[in-house]
Amino acid sequence: MRFESLEAFALFIPLAVLLILKLSRRKSDVIHFSTLQQVDAAGKTWKNAWRWLPSFLYLASIVFLICSLARPQMEIENTEQKNKGIAIQLVIDASSSMDIGIDFAGKRTTRMEVAKKVVEQFVLGDGDSLDGRPNDLIGVIVYRRFADTLCPLTLGHDALVHVTNEISSEAPPNEDGTAYGDATTLAAARLKELEYAEESQPGSGVASKIIILLTDGENNCGRHLPLEAAAMAKNWGIKVYTISLGEAPDTKTITTDSGEYTIIENISATDKVLSRMSEQTGGVFRTAYDYDSLKAIYAEIDKLEKSEVQLEGFVDYKDSFFILIAALVCVLIAVLLDVTILRRLP
Repeated sequence: MRFESLEAFALFIPLAVLLILKLSRRKSDVIHFSTLQQVDAAGKTWKNAWRWLPSFLYLASIVFLICSLARPQMEIENTEQKNKGIAIQLVIDASSSMDIGIDFAGKRTTRMEVAKKVVEQFVLGDGDSLDGRPNDLIGVIVYRRFADTLCPLTLGHDALVHVTNEISSEAPPNEDGTAYGDATTLAAARLKELEYAEESQPGSGVASKIIILLTDGENNCGRHLPLEAAAMAKNWGIKVYTISLGEAPDTKTITTDSGEYTIIENISATDKVLSRMSEQTGGVFRTAYDYDSLKAIYAEIDKLEKSEVQLEGFVDYKDSFFILIAALVCVLIAVLLDVTILRRLP
């Protein structure tokens, strides 16, 4: 506890002076008796023994009142958690090739269904390797021949997952294609728009901005080349994580003096482009060929891109009125005693 207005304690000086004057005056008010035998015979009643109590309570109430004028305050320690999330644009291939079969939990399904399932677990968590992204702004862009914003950047992740689960790889023949260059450009532009919100609302910024691009084929249409889109993202401080979803790669094991290593043979031109996109922007490139490998990639990205959580402690002070209440109680008791059991006779 602390007192905000210490100058109020200066009132104790005149109070002390008044007490000293009263006590000295009381000593001078003496009645002389020739003998005390009759006084002793009269005895001492309990009222006389407690007659000092009202005066003491009045004095205590004045002391409490002065202390309350000094504004006693209680210390309240608080801890505030500030979350600074990440802005994530999920870019998902919805071309017809996403209907190709893929392994999922011991059975065959489509690449699209596996992609939607892993995205749902990445956003909401699965209780295992993925914790979810509750503090992050997440948006979804889908692309075929054209790129479209399916869901803008939002914290409403349940709604985002709902619309994502409605994605279908069925499209009119004239709209089929793979334009992930355009899709990456659109995703970067959506993340760039956050800067205007940060300027209008200081402190509302995000820790970082990333794009997670999922594709199962080469860029074969669109106005923007993939590396052109990556250069734009790099210029705006956006990292691009690229994932190639396809068949299991051909690998071979080589043995060196330092151990055995597995390398991928015959890396496709598409994978080379995706790898350069990620390297150029500070992200990573990975290949997936089934549910487990795709989930492992999203789990890796989940660990690489963590939201910032800051705990700030501060002490707040709240005015306390218990001393003022004590003063009022003392006055009330003193008055009641004065007018009842300890009342003075006129």
